[in-house]
Order: sequence, then structure tokens, then C-alpha cells
Amino acid sequence: MREYWEPYGSEEQYWRELSAWGGLLLRARETGETAAALAADKCWVRLEGRSAAAAESGVFLPLPYLAAALDLTALQARLLALALLGEADGDFTRRCAALTGEGLTRELALTLAGGGDLPGPGLRRALAPGGALARYGLEEDGTAGPARLLRPARRVAAFVLAGAWEDPGIPGLTLLPPETNPPAALAALAERMADYLRQSGGERTSFLLQGQSGAGRRTLARALAGRLGAPLLMADGRFLSGEGGAAFRRDLLREALLQQCPVCLTELDEAAAARTDRQAGDFLAALLCDTAVCGCSLLVSEEDWTPAGGPEGWRAVPVSLPLPELEESRALWAKFLADRPPAESLDPDRLAGKYRLTPGQMKKALETAESLARWQGLPGVNRDCLDRGCRSQLRHALGDKARKVETVFTWEDLILPRSAKNLLRSACDQMRCRRQVYGTWGFGRKLAYGAGLSMLFSGPPGTGKTMAAQIAAGALGLELYKVELPAVVSKYVGETEKNLSEIFREASRSQAVLFFDEADVLFGKRTEMKDAHDKYNNMEAAYLLQKMEEYDGVSILATNFLQNFDEAFKRRLKFVIEFPFPDAGYRRLLWRAVFPAETPLDGDIDWEFLAAQFELTGSAIKNVAVNAAFLAAGEGRAVGMDHLLTALRRELAKSGKVLSREDFGQYYMLAEEGDYGGI
Repeated sequence: MREYWEPYGSEEQYWRELSAWGGLLLRARETGETAAALAADKCWVRLEGRSAAAAESGVFLPLPYLAAALDLTALQARLLALALLGEADGDFTRRCAALTGEGLTRELALTLAGGGDLPGPGLRRALAPGGALARYGLEEDGTAGPARLLRPARRVAAFVLAGAWEDPGIPGLTLLPPETNPPAALAALAERMADYLRQSGGERTSFLLQGQSGAGRRTLARALAGRLGAPLLMADGRFLSGEGGAAFRRDLLREALLQQCPVCLTELDEAAAARTDRQAGDFLAALLCDTAVCGCSLLVSEEDWTPAGGPEGWRAVPVSLPLPELEESRALWAKFLADRPPAESLDPDRLAGKYRLTPGQMKKALETAESLARWQGLPGVNRDCLDRGCRSQLRHALGDKARKVETVFTWEDLILPRSAKNLLRSACDQMRCRRQVYGTWGFGRKLAYGAGLSMLFSGPPGTGKTMAAQIAAGALGLELYKVELPAVVSKYVGETEKNLSEIFREASRSQAVLFFDEADVLFGKRTEMKDAHDKYNNMEAAYLLQKMEEYDGVSILATNFLQNFDEAFKRRLKFVIEFPFPDAGYRRLLWRAVFPAETPLDGDIDWEFLAAQFELTGSAIKNVAVNAAFLAAGEGRAVGMDHLLTALRRELAKSGKVLSREDFGQYYMLAEEGDYGGI
């Protein structure tokens, strides 16, 4: 019949009896008294019984809890108790020093815990380097041999002796309380994950939480911890690298066992490398399996990595947290704006259609907007402050593979046939109104791909394709990045696709407008499959179109030769806009529009002659106008016909065209002196 032990009512009672047990062990060792050894054995049995009863009655005793959490054997539990007595009980420490000349050595501890016998191999295995006690419970000691002192690990001593149960005190480790009231969508997802764990049959599971910053990955991890009735241990993966990486990993695993809670890993470089590097993938899989010591670990990452294998008895489950859909985005903006009333009416529809942000980014955008408004002395957030706050959240590294182009032009600067200009306006309207059409009107359910906008601009060089891209980006309030396709295309198989994937991944962080110039390098007439080079050219072109279709933002291709653009490729683009070589009528408009209102002009300029006589693109006309302005400024005069003709002659000379007297007609005398004088 099991002897009944009255439970400990407090931790002090437990420690008084533990100190008495240690004293009896030392007495038996000092005097050789059998009675003292028997009394120590009875004391330990009583300690175990009363601590178990205390646990059942709700009294928390750190040392018995820790021994159970680390899954220590009975011998290991006694060794850990001795190590803690050596740290906390001065009399015990002095008596140990009197026996060994040092203190509580490992040899003495094994002798005491083993009942006074000299420690043999069986006893020594309790302190084996790979065992739970040596790895998690004890401090490493550089001293060699049995004279090494037995000391508890600092974290173990803090947990048991100082009551630091909820503060790891270790850089890179943070213990967070569970999230008990997450948003409805995350609550449902957390419950689904908890159900999966309940049905896993004891298998170790790692949830790979994939999504952009602010998508709610950490909130979801804390919500799952709440379903499991535990806190969440956040681990900064950057501490796993370098000289202290092994020690941090040991601290991390100890804390997970100590807290009996799931681990959430963040900031892991291997998460990005694992997609293409098998070695990084194997390291990450092993780490996730090890940290799932309580059955579950989590990884916060922006990458969509899914392991091909992993350790036996471990499974990885990808959990995607995508950007909010348009309707959800609108509802979130409406809620956040209601919580922070702005100074002027702000349209959630416009914000949802213009910016693809996570809920966390929306909150931070509003916080930034409030700071900007206070700095400007405004009574509240206005449209400009909120736009700037939103743009502050659109971080990306597009500058590595693309060049940012400032959007300085307006619709009035674009001289195009009315049909082409209207087509470009319609394209911009698709981005502005997509929340209404794709969301409210339900067309989003009919789309196989994203709700983005893809366009093809075709026309000779200098006809306004880049200007049109700038105007579209400016009208939508988005950044414009120009990608030179010849610099992206690589002769190495798969490298072009890798470059394109990086560009679109970075662009998705900001919804930037992507302008792919010189698209003919990929999108010429589809070649017959004569060799592997032709095959990969077509594959690269198809891959770019696929990424454009998937992209939720604006992507534009520019080509000089529409006739060489494959029809099958054109059908996959939403808009094809032609930029024709300007005829005399449009050249006249270009000449008059190119000069700012502040520029002084002579009344003798013959716009009709310039437009009819010289076949120039808009880009060439702009160059002539700028150079003529500098000529006039140098002479201290208004821009006149002579300045324009001189600048025009120089512009055409760059392409090897030499003008004759007949080209200048009645204005040949205004050409540069020395070139046409005396003709």
C-alpha cells in the first residue's frame, strides 16, 4: 500500500527537507554511518512523495518540475539536486570543500547520489555528455577528470533558485504570452493547426508560416500557443550562426523543454537558401525537428520553402498567410480609419485598390501618417500623409536589378493619337477600379490569375513609351522601375528565370510598376525548335509572361518591332498600345508642348515649317528644344528660329544625317555661320 505523504504547502518546506537530505548524505560520507545513509534514502523517498502530492494540489515546486521536464532519470534528478544545493546551501558547500579540497566535484556527487559506493560505469553514464542532465542541467566546466566541479547551468539555477520562470534572460530568446483574442481568420487557422496536432499521433510537427511582414504570422503562432495552453518561445535565428551558435541552440532547446511550449524561429537566412540549397534545407529541417521538443515548432518566413524530406518522425506543414484580397483589404482600411479618425475623408476603396499591404503594414502606415501630420501641424491625417505612410511600408531591393525612374510627366505632356491615349487611361482605370470590379462585382472569382495589369507598348525609339510608363505610374501614385531585359537575360540555363523571379518577388513588396525595356531580346518571332538555344529562349519568354500574369501590380513591356512579336504572346497581355512615329500634325503639337510656359520664345518661330520639314520623334524634338534653350541662354536672348535650326542640325548629325541648303529652305541663312555661309 502506497504510503501517504502530506503535500508541501510551500517551496520553503521543500528546500528545508532537501537540505536535510544533503546533510545526511554528507554525514554518511564523512563518518561511514549506515544509519545516516538509510535516513538519507528515506528522506529522498519522502521528498518524491510529498512533491508529487504538492503538484496534485497545485503547489509549484521548480526542481521536481524541472527534473520531469528534462526527463531525467532518478539518479540524474539526485545529481541535479546536489548541484543546486552546492549553489544555494553554504554549509553544504563548505562540507564538500572539506572532503575534496575544491567543493562538490563530480566524483563526490556520484558517490553521494549512488549511496556511498565508488562510482562505476553505470553511475558515470548519468553524466554522459550527450545526456539530458549534462546537456541542459549542468554548466560546462573546462577542468578535466573527476575533479571537475558539479555546477547547475545558470538558466537552471535562475529558474529553480531565483524564481525566474518566465524570463529566459538569454539574448535572442523571448517568452511571449499566448494570444487569446486573435482576429477571426487567424483564430480559425490556429484551431485548424491545433486539430492537426491532436491527430498527429505524437509525431513532431513544424508549421512553416509563410507570408509578408505584417501578415499576422507571429499573431498566428501566439494564437496556436493559446490553443495548446502554453506560452510561445520566440527565437531569433541570427543567434544560431557564428561562434556562439551551438551554445544558443542548447539554450533554446533547454528553454523549450523547461517551458514545455512551442518554439517559433524567425530571421533565419537558411529559410531563403533552403529553396535552392540542399545543405541549407537539411540544416533547417533538422533544426525545426529538434526544436519541436514539445511536439510543435514554427518557422516565420517570407519564403515558400517546403522540405523534400527530413528526419524520421517529423513533418513540415506549410501555412500560407497571403496578402488580403481586395474586399478584405477594403474592410481592414475602413476599420483602421474608424479607429483613428482622419482630418479629411479618406476612401478605403482607393487605398485597397492602390496599396497591397498586410494588416500589420496598414497599422504602421497609419502610425507613420499620424507622425507626419503632427510634424506638419495638421489636426489629423490627410490623404498625402497617408500615401506617404503607405509608401514607407513598401520596402524592396529592386534597385539591385532595376533602375528607379522619377515620374515627372503628366497627361498633358503625352502627345499621342486619341485612341492610344484613351487606351492608356482605360488601363489605369482598371487598377483604380479593380476593388469594385474584382471584389464587389465578383469578377475576381472568374480570374485564373491575379488582378494585376499587363501592357505592351510598341513603337519606334523616342515615341514616348517610357514617358507613358512614367505617366501611368504617376497617375496611380506608384514607383516606376525600369528593367533592361538584355542585362537580365543570361546565357546560363535557369539564370534568367532566377533573375526574373527575384525582380517580381521584390516588386510584390511595393506594388511598383515594372517597365521592361527592349523586350525584343526575348519576344521576337517564336523560333522553330532547331536547337536547345531556341527552346530556352521561348521558355524564358513564357516564364516572364507567367510572372506578369501572376503579378498583382502593373507590368509593362516595351518593343520597337511589334511585327516581330509573336501573336500567342500578345494574347496573354491585357493591353497592347501602339506609339506611332508622329506625323506632321502631331509633330506640331510636340514642338509647341515641349517648351515650358516660362521659356521666352521669339515670335519668328515657324512651327509649321519645323513640323512639316523635319521628321523627328518626340524624344528628338525634346533634345533639340533643350539644346536650343541653352544656345539662347548663352547669348542672353529668347529662343529663336536660329537657335532651333542650329540645335536641330546638331541632333541629326548624331545619327549621321547631314542637312543641305534645300532642307533648310528659306531659313538656310539662319544655320550656323561657317557651315552654310556662302552656299
